[in-house]
Amino acid sequence: MISFLNKEISRFATVDDVLNDCVAAICCPIARFYPNKNFGSQINSGLTANEILALARAAVRNLDGVFIKNVLLTDNNARFKILINDNIRSVNINLEQDI
Repeated sequence: MISFLNKEISRFATVDDVLNDCVAAICCPIARFYPNKNFGSQINSGLTANEILALARAAVRNLDGVFIKNVLLTDNNARFKILINDNIRSVNINLEQDI
């Protein structure tokens, strides 16, 4: 009998792991990630908050259990509030440097 709980075979993703995946999806320019040309976003500093929110939600659409609640723009920073399986996390992204 094969055990699927063998720690050498399986690894559970933590909320922080998923948050890192969200940041990668938001910051990576679309079509720049080699294995998957659809990975990433088209976010740039010249967009409105609603446009950035829509593009960020599209970037994380394939991450199960992830929903971007809102974004707050201040100067060149975007502060995203992200819901990951009932855990709320916030992340700041500098639109000039990180994107």
